[in-house]
Amino acid sequence: MNASPSKKTKEEMTCAVTFCMTQIGGKWKPIILFRISKGINRFTRLLKEIDGINRQMLSKQLKELEKSGILERKLFPEIPPRVEYSLTPFGKSLLPVVKSMHRWGLKHQVKEKSSEPANNNQLPLFD
Repeated sequence: MNASPSKKTKEEMTCAVTFCMTQIGGKWKPIILFRISKGINRFTRLLKEIDGINRQMLSKQLKELEKSGILERKLFPEIPPRVEYSLTPFGKSLLPVVKSMHRWGLKHQVKEKSSEPANNNQLPLFD
């Protein structure tokens, strides 16, 4: 009996990489986690620091990270209200993954004016 394409196999559901991707996958979550780990923890500052993200998407991603237990949201009873985000212990456990992504990106990113990868020993992944 074949599973329909929309149903995941047991192996896919229990795969550790799949679990990790459900927690921090997508375009924005790793960037948000990296910025918060560097002390950028207020909504407006995150919005300014993350190129290309809009208010609605940032809000959605922050809520998902909070729901997953990766971020903690602290509301300060001030006028106007102030909100700060911080990593929970669970979120801090993801920092080695995010920092690895950062190191990999620094090592392999191509400078805009150059057509060669930063590391000349590596071939480009795409033509």
